[in-house]
Amino acid sequence: MKNDTDQQVYACKAKGIFRHQEIKPLVGDYVQFEIQNDNQGIIYQIKPRKNELYRPRIANVDQVIIITAMADPTFNSYLLNKYLAFIEYKSLKPVIVCTKKDLVQTEDLYQKYFNWYPALGYEVYFISNKKDGKKTWQQFEQLFQNKISVFTGQTGSGKSSTLNTLLQAEIIKTQEISKALGRGKHTTTTSALYELLHGMIADTPGFSTFDLRDYEKSGLARAYHFFNQYASECKFRTCLHLHEPHCKIKALVQENIIPQFFYNDYVRIMQEQ
Repeated sequence: MKNDTDQQVYACKAKGIFRHQEIKPLVGDYVQFEIQNDNQGIIYQIKPRKNELYRPRIANVDQVIIITAMADPTFNSYLLNKYLAFIEYKSLKPVIVCTKKDLVQTEDLYQKYFNWYPALGYEVYFISNKKDGKKTWQQFEQLFQNKISVFTGQTGSGKSSTLNTLLQAEIIKTQEISKALGRGKHTTTTSALYELLHGMIADTPGFSTFDLRDYEKSGLARAYHFFNQYASECKFRTCLHLHEPHCKIKALVQENIIPQFFYNDYVRIMQEQ
């Protein structure tokens, strides 16, 4: 069994009993294993998971860091709000990191979109991989202290560049935005864990693979934490906040407490399921 102070990396295979039980080790699992030789071992125990995602396949997540570009590619509120729905549906903590702030020249996007997210109760960071100094990044790094964090986000949002800056190494390849398509080229194809401040950061493939199983519309109607906060004030317990009368969520949209763009994205997500 590996000693807690041992920093050696071992290539391990799982015992055959896991295959018969249809259990597969995941990135993020805590396991017990026996050393077979200098750098190989065999896993004989997988400890209980507090949570797991299916696509990307990862377990024991403390928080999901959503990297979203403020520009280049153009900010897409629907993709961000879909991430938030999926993550909160799974009872995970989302953290929004808005990159490329140096490309935003006016306050219009802040007033239209970005200022709303802190107002709705989300933890939000605004960074630039090219412009921000060391002090800003040191403050940002504290977010990852003693946590397993998953990085995810729209392709071309600066996810790999942000990871490389945090890890102070060109560990993850980056590629420029495809100007013809207005989006980035995929640079991440598998999940991997990297150490930072006694925590672990998981880099995952892009949005197209982010998925939930056992998805239900009734769950989505309460997935957003502020939807869940007010949903009990709807007339109907099964309210989906779409066409039902006396809906508290729709009333809050009319009162501009919940922004119209956020509600429109929610409706679109519900229609696509």
